[in-house]
Amino acid sequence: MAMVKCVVCGAIFDASVKVCPVCGASSDQFVPVEDNGPAIVAGSSDLRYLILGGGPGAFNAAAAIRERDTTGHITILTDESSLPYNRPMLTKALLQDFTNDSFAIQPKSWYEEKNVTVIQNIRVTSIDAPEYLVNCTDLTTGKAEQFVYDRLIYALGAHCFVPPIPGSDRPHVVSIRNIADTEKIHLLLKSKGAKNIVCIGGGVMGLEGAWDLKEGGYNVTVLEGAPGLLPKQFDDEGSAFFEELCGRAGVNIVCNAQTDEITDTDVVLKDGRKFPADLVIMSTGMRPNTKVAEDSGIEVDKFVNVDLQMHTNLKHIYAVGDCVQVNGQPQAFWAQASENGRIAGANAAGDNLTYVPLGSSMVIDAMNTKIFALGTNGKDDKPYTTWKFKDADNYQKFYFLDNKLMGVILIGDTSRMIELTDAIAKQAAYEEVVK
Repeated sequence: MAMVKCVVCGAIFDASVKVCPVCGASSDQFVPVEDNGPAIVAGSSDLRYLILGGGPGAFNAAAAIRERDTTGHITILTDESSLPYNRPMLTKALLQDFTNDSFAIQPKSWYEEKNVTVIQNIRVTSIDAPEYLVNCTDLTTGKAEQFVYDRLIYALGAHCFVPPIPGSDRPHVVSIRNIADTEKIHLLLKSKGAKNIVCIGGGVMGLEGAWDLKEGGYNVTVLEGAPGLLPKQFDDEGSAFFEELCGRAGVNIVCNAQTDEITDTDVVLKDGRKFPADLVIMSTGMRPNTKVAEDSGIEVDKFVNVDLQMHTNLKHIYAVGDCVQVNGQPQAFWAQASENGRIAGANAAGDNLTYVPLGSSMVIDAMNTKIFALGTNGKDDKPYTTWKFKDADNYQKFYFLDNKLMGVILIGDTSRMIELTDAIAKQAAYEEVVK
């Protein structure tokens, strides 16, 4: 079967699929995947594999285990009421009707065929590593539950950070992290007859959500605390150019916006400006879920520390996804979490795979434009040589250090995205890239 890879999110799927099921990218952002060679020779065991979390890392860990161990007991614990799903689709579906499993990575039948148990609506409260036990609370009944493991994979992800803004706990204020959040937005839009929406935070999720709602006919304002949009990905000129495109697309962008209060009807800035808001979406960053790990003795330095085999410092405990860092690099992107899970699951089942760190590119299709950024944005004061092109609809900038391509910003025409990803990987020379 021919397979392709989405260069936006890293998902791999059947070549007959024309839209990425994970992030919604179109087929011009797919590349063929080479045959990986002979199938894995599976063994069998009575090991109990316990996977904490329901994201792509958890799913890929379960899949990798089952490829290598046909009889081991695999259990996934998730505090959501859905099967592991493609979280990047949430901000692209704020106005769509869907069921809990609409974005599922695999249907329920996959788990039945692979003999993988998924226990939903259960929250992990602690890990007793010396006794190989995990303590939980059933969110439906409130009862305590306990699970025994031989191999444990910690994939508890991250949560939305909500700054202590007065009024941030009002009923019409929502962060977008899970299906329940998206369902809440649906209800608020219907029940309030909303017209004006404010997104606090101009990160990727905030911008994608803002655009989805703008296309749905709402008046949308994005309040960004930084001097420009996406300051970690863009240089200052690129931020200003993108802000102009947002304005042309009908989305009001306000930078240097310091929020003072959220009332029943408005978002109020510290300088006194008010923006009417029937719905407020918080997109103010993520924080890794590390408390359970830290309390159990797993080494944590803001994120859970793992090596290139995804081992923690504790025996038979692995960690993957949003909550971990590898060599000091957080693994917050879908492709990274998925590959973390594959490596951890394989090694938990007795393999010896090594993680090859993946880059963290940014791709956005919103505001009547497309964006691709990878590598440096030149703000680290190194002596870069740059090349730039700009017209009314496009901004392109390349960064070279010692004649090696180190960073790319594309706004508008992203047709060279795949080519330039490869060029950064091999650190191509100026004359190879600038055409």
